[in-house]
Amino acid sequence: MPFLEPITVKNLTIMECQQLIRARLAEGILQQPIVGVRISELRPLYVMGDVRTAGAYPYRYGSTVQSAVSAAGGFGPPELVPGAAVSEFLLADERVRHLSFQKQALLVREARLRAQREGMKSFSPPALPATTNGDTPGLVANEKETFDTQAAILEGQLNMLRSQRPHIQSEIDALNGELAATQTQLEALKKYADQYSRLVKQGLGTVNAEMQSKLTEATYENELWRLKTAISRVHRDSSELDVKIEETEAVFRRQIVTELREVRERLNELAVTLPAAHEIRAVRLQYAAGLIKAGVKHTISVTRLRNGEPTVFEATETTPLEPGDIVDIKRLLPELASRETASAFLDSPPDVVPVGSLGSGTAGGRVP
Repeated sequence: MPFLEPITVKNLTIMECQQLIRARLAEGILQQPIVGVRISELRPLYVMGDVRTAGAYPYRYGSTVQSAVSAAGGFGPPELVPGAAVSEFLLADERVRHLSFQKQALLVREARLRAQREGMKSFSPPALPATTNGDTPGLVANEKETFDTQAAILEGQLNMLRSQRPHIQSEIDALNGELAATQTQLEALKKYADQYSRLVKQGLGTVNAEMQSKLTEATYENELWRLKTAISRVHRDSSELDVKIEETEAVFRRQIVTELREVRERLNELAVTLPAAHEIRAVRLQYAAGLIKAGVKHTISVTRLRNGEPTVFEATETTPLEPGDIVDIKRLLPELASRETASAFLDSPPDVVPVGSLGSGTAGGRVP
């Protein structure tokens, strides 16, 4: 100022600024100086978030959050083309329906696969909420049909393999009988050969007849070993049949376990994508229906400079504003709108202070 050194007026009210300048001028410069101080230009208000037209707006004395939102065109997103908004909502709604139906189908399939894995004769579907498309009974019917069909196929394969057991057992019994008869004949032949050998030694028999008897005995022994080999082969076929039966059941169980793992992985994916799809549909519904209405709830935060440091605090529509305040409007989604805001306030960082502790409006406030 003329005749004075630079005067710092930071954090002073207008009246305090006038008194300071008047006192400095009265110190030997002017007698009874009259000083008037006014603010030539106030810092604007900045409104951002869920308003029609975000941006900077001139500050007026007595401005509140409500007046700032009104200057920004009111709550709500910018105007959209109605047809595009409705189309986007229909697509989001269709995706939610598709994912919900897919989740129900996977839950029923999971119940069916668990029953098959545990070897149950039937399965009970889980309790499912009624869907808008009314296909829940159809899902259960399809999975029950699949359960019965696969059980019938498996049982048919096992029965076909098990039906070979009687034939193998009959062959084993026949070979055992033939083996017993051959063994009896061989024992009788050996007795006869021994007796004839004694006659030959006594000179009552011929050597050629004795030789023929031994050849016949060797033939019977060879036949005996052939029968034993055949019986061993048939027993091996019986063991292979048992292995095939076990392999058939094991392949079916492995297929069930693999499919069950895939179903559970898809359910885990839906646990993430389905809530997000619901939120997207809720937002699209707000846009399509033009929900710039009184029923929509918002959270309001104000950023204000105090001693050069930004301070953020929660506000309401009636909170008075000061020049340079930044007002951030956020819309609560339908499922979040009913939550208590008190918990969010209690969990706020230390630099967030109640609105009342920041003083009243700018009429008696500080010079910005």
